[in-house]
Amino acid sequence: MMMKKYLLILLVLPLFVQGQTADYIDEEALFMKLVYQVQSPAFKFADYSKVYETVHLNRSRRKIDLKTVPAKKKVLSPKEIYKQNRPDVYRFVKVFVNPRNGKNTIDNISTAFPVSEEGHFLINHHMAELWEVGSGDSSKVDRSVVYFLADYDGNMFSIDSVCTYDKKSDVAIIKANTGGKKIKAFPLGEDLETGEHAYIIAHPKAYLYYFSEGMVNRMTQDGDDVYSRKMELSADYAGGSSGGPIFDNKGNIIGMVSQTLSFYYYQEEQKSLQMVVRQSVPVSLIKEFIKK
Repeated sequence: MMMKKYLLILLVLPLFVQGQTADYIDEEALFMKLVYQVQSPAFKFADYSKVYETVHLNRSRRKIDLKTVPAKKKVLSPKEIYKQNRPDVYRFVKVFVNPRNGKNTIDNISTAFPVSEEGHFLINHHMAELWEVGSGDSSKVDRSVVYFLADYDGNMFSIDSVCTYDKKSDVAIIKANTGGKKIKAFPLGEDLETGEHAYIIAHPKAYLYYFSEGMVNRMTQDGDDVYSRKMELSADYAGGSSGGPIFDNKGNIIGMVSQTLSFYYYQEEQKSLQMVVRQSVPVSLIKEFIKK
C-alpha cells in the first residue's frame, strides 16, 4: 500500500513541476514577427498613412466621446496583474526605409495601451509630436516614416487619427484601425494616494514587457491647474516606457508613464547621480480628455 502511494507521488510530481515552468519572453521572436511583416511585399506605407490627413489640425484639449469599460473590484497578486494585462500592452513602432540596405526597418520607440474596445489608445504627447501634431501645416509632416501599434501576438494596427492631445500634461489619445473588431481595453480606476502601490508594464529601451513595482512618492499640482498634475513613482522605467500603463492592485489604470528627472550632486555638470524622479500622468488627468 505504501509503495502505491510513493508511486502515485512520483507520477504526479513531474506534472506539477511542468505546470510551474516560468513564462519566458523571446524578444528576438517578438521583434522578428514584425520585421517579417514590414519586409513582406504586402506591406504598403500608404496603408499606414491615414493619420497624416488630419494630424496637423488643432485638436488640443478636445474632450472626446469614447466608451470605457467598468473598473475591476477584485484584488490581484502582482503575478496575476502581469499575466492578465501583458498581452494587451502594445508597442508603438516606427517604420522607415534603411538607407544602407533599402529595406523597411522597424524601431520600437515607446509603449501604448487601449482605453476603449473600439481602438482608442493612450500615448504621450511627446510621441504624438513625431507627427508635428497640431502644426496647422500638413506640409511639415514627414511622410517617409509611418507608425503603427503592435500587440503581444504581433498583430499590427494602423493609426487613423490623433483625437486629442496636450503638451503640458503629456497626453494624447489616438484612434487605431481595428478592422471593426473589438479589442480588450483597460478599465480606468481612480487616483492613488501617496504610499500606495502601483505596477507598470512597458518597454524600456525595447526591453519588451518589463514589469516593475513601486509606490506613489508624491501627487503634485500647480494651484488649480488640473493639466499640471503629476504622479511621481518609485517603480523603474526608462526611455521606451513612455505611454506605459500604470495599474493598481486590481488591474485598473491609475496613470501613464511620462518622463524622468535626474538629480545630480553637481547638477550643471551632470556628475554624481543621486536620484531619479519618475513622473507620470495620473488617471484623473487622463479622464479630463474624455466626455463624461
